[in-house]
Amino acid sequence: MKVTIEQDDLAEAVDRGILTREQADALWRVALEKGQDTDRADDSSTLSQFLYYLGALIVVGAMGWFMNSAWEILGGAGLFSIAAVYALAFIIAARHFRGKSVVLSGLLIVMAVCMTPLGVYGLQKWLGLWPKGYPGVYRDFHIWVKSGWFTMEVATLAAGLIGMRFARIPFAMAPVAFTLWYMSMDVTPILFGEGRYWTYHKYVSIAFGMIMIAAAFIIDRRREVDYAKWLYIFGAIAFWGGLSALQSGSEYKRAIYCAINVFLMFCGVLLERKVFLVLGGIGTFGYIGHLAWTVFRDSLFFPFALTLVGLAVVYAGWLYHRRQAELDRFVRAVTPGWIIRLLPQNRD
Repeated sequence: MKVTIEQDDLAEAVDRGILTREQADALWRVALEKGQDTDRADDSSTLSQFLYYLGALIVVGAMGWFMNSAWEILGGAGLFSIAAVYALAFIIAARHFRGKSVVLSGLLIVMAVCMTPLGVYGLQKWLGLWPKGYPGVYRDFHIWVKSGWFTMEVATLAAGLIGMRFARIPFAMAPVAFTLWYMSMDVTPILFGEGRYWTYHKYVSIAFGMIMIAAAFIIDRRREVDYAKWLYIFGAIAFWGGLSALQSGSEYKRAIYCAINVFLMFCGVLLERKVFLVLGGIGTFGYIGHLAWTVFRDSLFFPFALTLVGLAVVYAGWLYHRRQAELDRFVRAVTPGWIIRLLPQNRD
């Protein structure tokens, strides 16, 4: 785990008698020199990787989210052929760059995987094979929840798992996790019927999210490449989205919702995954908003009390910044040992 040392920390070490003023100044000068050397060394690689990822997202978007209905005039055979040619070209390029850039080679594999939905859609339209009925034009795949997309999702999931064997970057899990998120929505009409989607989708989403988070946790403990990252992201989104969509008919249930969000933030600290902190924070803030606008809307003192709570949170953030190592040790000290032993190893 990387630890950031600031000049204030060295000053505190001097005040405690751990370092002399001369030693602190010398350490700070060394840190500045090392930081400048690292910045110069990393500038080009950071920019190149940013361009790699930006270009990959543009390609994936062009063949997915941003594709318009005009492409339907090409017919199923045309769409399948385009997807196949793109995928083949990306695979050949990935082989070419395998020994030159792990990131670029991996992203090209990911782009090949992301051609799968279009290819399967074109093949199904060409052959007229729609096990769950024709779902509509391809562009609607990213808009409407329908059981007819399920075949495309299964094929993309399989292609993504195969692609991970060749793409040794965390982003290789993104198409798999993204597809599982889509699948969590499109499987509901299959299980309960098209007309009952809105009744059960919340519960299916929560279940899928929990399964994805559990899978991410298992992968996180065994991984060489951080494949768990994207499973955590989309698993947390599926779980939190389904949980937030539940109808809370009582203040008791809403309080439980808030407690679950606080627990998510606690998990975010233990697992060192920001997605749990972000979603848990949004959920907690939403509950506080509910209290302000509904429960205590006529209370004169609630805004003052809430201000104090907000200031306490800010102060807690400042304490965590100043005493991060000590607080991390405290959290781990009060956490049962069997849970600590299950946690993944610290990331660099």
